[in-house]
Amino acid sequence: MSTSMESQNKEGWSVIPVLCFVRKPGDTLRCTLAAGHDSDHLHAYTRTSWPHRSGEKQAD
Repeated sequence: MSTSMESQNKEGWSVIPVLCFVRKPGDTLRCTLAAGHDSDHLHAYTRTSWPHRSGEKQAD
């Protein structure tokens, strides 16, 4: 089963894109958008968002 967010490699395994995973300051929530996005960060399950700051690392 494949979704628009997944693709399959030549062996037939599903490939899931890498997440941004930047932590919300002062919290444990992490961004669940695709890596390299230009918009505000977003935690998909809680629908919490926070601003993208310059110089952030992908994951800490």
